[in-house]
Amino acid sequence: MQRKSRDRRRSFEIGGSVPVDWQVPSVFFQNMEDIATRLDLFLRGGAATALVFCALVFLGERRLWPRGLSVPALCLGLGAYLLVSTPNTGLQGSGAEVSLVLFAGAVPVLAVWAAAEIFFDRPVFRPWHGLPAVAIVLGAWVAPLLPFAGLIRGILVVVLYAALLFIALSTATDDLVETRRRFRRSFVALMALTGIGISIVELLKLDANLPSVVYPLHALVFLLLTLLFLSWATQLAPDLWPQRRQHIELPGTQPSAADAAVMKRIEGAMSEGVWRQEGLTIGKLATAVNAPEHRVRRAINKGLGYRNFASFINERRIEAARNMLSDPVRADMPVLSIAYDVGFASIGPFNRAFREITGQSPTEFRQSQAEHHARGRW
Repeated sequence: MQRKSRDRRRSFEIGGSVPVDWQVPSVFFQNMEDIATRLDLFLRGGAATALVFCALVFLGERRLWPRGLSVPALCLGLGAYLLVSTPNTGLQGSGAEVSLVLFAGAVPVLAVWAAAEIFFDRPVFRPWHGLPAVAIVLGAWVAPLLPFAGLIRGILVVVLYAALLFIALSTATDDLVETRRRFRRSFVALMALTGIGISIVELLKLDANLPSVVYPLHALVFLLLTLLFLSWATQLAPDLWPQRRQHIELPGTQPSAADAAVMKRIEGAMSEGVWRQEGLTIGKLATAVNAPEHRVRRAINKGLGYRNFASFINERRIEAARNMLSDPVRADMPVLSIAYDVGFASIGPFNRAFREITGQSPTEFRQSQAEHHARGRW
């Protein structure tokens, strides 16, 4: 009897495709994978919809062109990335995937471009910046054929996001647009850290056999980032990029008596030459005028119309430097001495600030003024 029972159990196990006690876990895990797949597609669809809406918002603001085009370009690249970064779309190995990879590979470059345009009033792009940008984009295309190219690209992307994080956070103190200053500390940090994390995973080939639950979480992060940026940008869009500075206050925006008092003290300190102090920060200026730092920020931004503290200080410094450079009596005074005299710690920042405001280097400006004086004598 015991042998018949054992034989019957063995024959059942051999005859069935899966043992009974294995079928429930198998069905359960299959259902979980199906749920994860559907959730992944749903979240990616939501993120893609949010990206399209975000792109349309910025495309509709023609007054923000060409700077505003950086955001739609990033939205296009992220949309392509969302489609090719999951196996659930069924695009693997198709011609469409090849086309989408062309756009997705440019996402790190587009992200840095958009962040620079949004969080810096006058971003400076130099010719050599194009070299790592081209290497990152081309690396995504040739990585399947040349693994070493993928390694170089991954390292460049990590360095690029790390540099963006450092620059965005280290320059936040000079930003006088309060909502933008607070947002950059959270959003840019989150965006850069997300980019660094994904790049490290791809660099170490950890994305080869990911659990199915990872893909909807991945899509959720991008959906939340897009919605967070969209909610912030649509509220701040009128003040997102600098327009012509105006000192005329609109009705209902007159400064309070306290802010007006701080503004007067700031103007008095500037007239007395506080801008000549080397290494002057907004904190030091707040101490000099005996006012809270946040009130000094608001007074300079809302009352005087400046969006960046360095621009506010450098405008006064460069004005003094121009007077010195155009003075024939000081024609033999070295440019470096003039830079020190107006508050700069070295010649490099002085040259950049001078060219940014005047369109010329200090030496070129001095020569043009000398020629002007010479023509005046004749």
